Amino acid sequence: MGEFMRRTNNRRTVFLGGSGFLLTLAAVASPAYGAEDADSSADTADAIIVTAEKLEGTVLPKREARSIYGTAGSVLDTPRSISQVGADQLIHDLIKTTDDFVKYAPGITRGGGQNISASPFIRGLKSEVYQNGQRIYFDGNDHPLNLNAYEGADIVAGPSSIVFGPGSNTGGYVNYITKKPYFDKQHTEISSQLGTWVPGGGSYADFNLTLDTSGPISKDLAYRVSIKGQRGRTYYKNVQNDYNSFFGALSWKPANNVTVDWNGSYDNYYDFNITRGWNRNTQALVDGFGTYYGGRATPIINSAGVGLWSPVFASSDPTAAPIGWQTRTNDGTGRYVAGAVQTTPLPSSTVAGAGGVQGWVYDPSIPGNGITKLDANEGSGRPDDKNTAKRYVSQLQVGVDILPQLRLLSSSYFQRSINTNDSVGSFIYQNRSTLFDQRLELQGKFDGDLFGLPISLQSNTGGAIRLLKYRALSANNNFNFDPYDLTLDPSTQTPSALYGLPLANPNASGSWVGVPGVPQQTRYFGYLNLPVMVPVDGGFYSEIGGFPTSGGAVYTSNGHVNQWSLFTQQNVTFADTVGVNLGVNVTQISAYINNPVYLTAAQQHSDRGRFTLPSYQASVYVKPSANSTIYATYDRSTALNTGVFGNFLTWGPGNKLNPLAFKSVSELYEGGVKWEPAPGKLFLSATGFIQYRDLSPDQNGNIARIRIKGVEGSARFQPTNNLSAGVNGTYLNAVNSYVSPFGFSLYGFFADNATPFGDQGRLRAFPAGRYPLAGIPKYSLNGFVDYHLDNGLGAEVSAWWTSSWNTDLSRTVRVPNEYNVNLTLYYRQPKYDLALRLLNITDQKNFLNALTGAGFLQPLAPFSVQGQFAIRF
Repeated sequence: MGEFMRRTNNRRTVFLGGSGFLLTLAAVASPAYGAEDADSSADTADAIIVTAEKLEGTVLPKREARSIYGTAGSVLDTPRSISQVGADQLIHDLIKTTDDFVKYAPGITRGGGQNISASPFIRGLKSEVYQNGQRIYFDGNDHPLNLNAYEGADIVAGPSSIVFGPGSNTGGYVNYITKKPYFDKQHTEISSQLGTWVPGGGSYADFNLTLDTSGPISKDLAYRVSIKGQRGRTYYKNVQNDYNSFFGALSWKPANNVTVDWNGSYDNYYDFNITRGWNRNTQALVDGFGTYYGGRATPIINSAGVGLWSPVFASSDPTAAPIGWQTRTNDGTGRYVAGAVQTTPLPSSTVAGAGGVQGWVYDPSIPGNGITKLDANEGSGRPDDKNTAKRYVSQLQVGVDILPQLRLLSSSYFQRSINTNDSVGSFIYQNRSTLFDQRLELQGKFDGDLFGLPISLQSNTGGAIRLLKYRALSANNNFNFDPYDLTLDPSTQTPSALYGLPLANPNASGSWVGVPGVPQQTRYFGYLNLPVMVPVDGGFYSEIGGFPTSGGAVYTSNGHVNQWSLFTQQNVTFADTVGVNLGVNVTQISAYINNPVYLTAAQQHSDRGRFTLPSYQASVYVKPSANSTIYATYDRSTALNTGVFGNFLTWGPGNKLNPLAFKSVSELYEGGVKWEPAPGKLFLSATGFIQYRDLSPDQNGNIARIRIKGVEGSARFQPTNNLSAGVNGTYLNAVNSYVSPFGFSLYGFFADNATPFGDQGRLRAFPAGRYPLAGIPKYSLNGFVDYHLDNGLGAEVSAWWTSSWNTDLSRTVRVPNEYNVNLTLYYRQPKYDLALRLLNITDQKNFLNALTGAGFLQPLAPFSVQGQFAIRF
């Protein structure tokens, strides 16, 4: 076969003799991932001229959808559910937690809760977080949401793309796009949030200040710096979000075919807390909004030779000694009935009779116990709780057009994370991790003719290396939230106060365990065998690592996870009408785990293994018109299911790596339609899907599977610059399948002195079976309308609604339909902005799940008012 080739400016034509077809390869210039296009200074005939297009101020999905394949393409022609958030929205909207992302995308479930959720719940599952297409590292209790470094985001439902490689969470992901420097002129903005006034009581100081400045250093080099300080109290007592954030970026164009983009950040979250929500949840608590069973909880203790028993209290005074004790007998229904009161010494009055607390009951007949009222801002922390986190991040992306139709993109990401959670009523947790992620992509776009049929091929082929080293020290034994009476002084809500134990170290909240493994004499319950925690790192306490059957905790470990990936994504379009997308990723993982906390040589466990994780994707789409797409997608990804509290390795049976954690399958069937009936003004999408997902191993090494069916719809409308609107609707049917649930209060709370709570399944195991996913409403709807006059005066109304949902698997408490309406009044000028936000203007009494599926209810704030301003020069 002969070949003749000629080049004309930016188009290369290839004639392949004897083949009967003509293939034309069109040159493509694409910026580094997520980078804004910038003007070229070249003036040669063959130069590729790239001009900037400002997409701020629109709610329509106009930005290239690089968050799926890493290549150019519109949201319209991308066969996956994807929603975009622009710079204006991140600047002007009220985004305090990832729950606020419900405004931008269908499928998002409010309920990340706890004030520190790093990623939203998408389609009922946890999601991943990316920065410019590279997966960052985050822990379960990461840090308060901080968007200082970002000017855009893509929200994608379902597993991560073939190009990005396997992740731990396949509900979906958010890909944040970092702020880019300006080449045209100097831009500086100072913005601040002021507030918050709560007319009904509970006002709080919530202040942040951001300085963002950017401009050219030379015609080929520009910078950007953004500094943010947050001094944020919250509506909830003793919960704050204090941090300092520093971000910098450089963009360099050393040649017409080369782009270099670097960004770096340092974030110091030096004091923040976790919102625990309310315990002792009943239907009366929800229906009566705060109707609470106050007073003392009664422990069920197991002592050798006696069995299950409980102390008997004369009053609800938490410092009163017991006046007797009584045995507990299971009546066959999971209730533990109390026997006659005995006034002999407690069964645990000696070291030999030391018992262990198995769970709790609530006795309404104890004098002082009974119905009381709990305020919405109570129950979420102690004054001296303090969590900290530090992040050091550097990301470098270099793009080179090696041929007019081929681009080589190198992306390097480094992150150092230092986390310490020290909140009683939560888990004590300390994690140190170092991550390096390097990906090399060969991106191409080829246009041509095949036997007279126009075809276009976009390809992305390459490899990636991801190296994670970590140390995780954890003490879930401190997560002793169920028995606390939230009407008491929060400073008394500690295990030491609950049991009547001295702190071995007054400056270490975990030191209530005393000497590890030795029975401790309590003030109220005699001698108790307490969970084994070991002092480490200057007063911090951790459980021993290992599988529970060996006396360890699966989430205390040290190790590394090294990944090597090869991938290819080939997207072909025929005559701009029919498209086929095919992708394959093969990832090899080398994992190592050892136990950093032990008391004996026999507890120095370690294990290592190598695993292969294949993933593949196939999509077909048809374009009935230039402005519409109908698609079907199948994605089968093998997820790396790590972590209980973070994305790190956990122990499996036999104190080994759990192989199921490396074989967890996520399978997605999705079909949808996207349509622009009025191009540039109206965008519509509808999606139906079924997803099967193996979850992360639980604390007993079991793997649960989730099946989620759903339908999503979305509309974005912007007929003029003055008017914009959007609406999202979601139906989710999510169930647990073949699972033996474990943890917290699976059956809920009953004031009957017999039904145990806080037993983690020890006293009343939950039968295996299929259960609706707790905390997930079947139906949700949200939307907004924004209008402003030409003089800059405007208003936005936004609202959300959810159908009723259950707080736990037993479905003993159901939260009814909820809704919320916010109103923002603003005045925007080229040099300044002013805004007044009226939140929850109808003063609804709403809830979310503070810890999804665990039954901790978080009441939301009542009607409140906030202010915001920005100055630009």
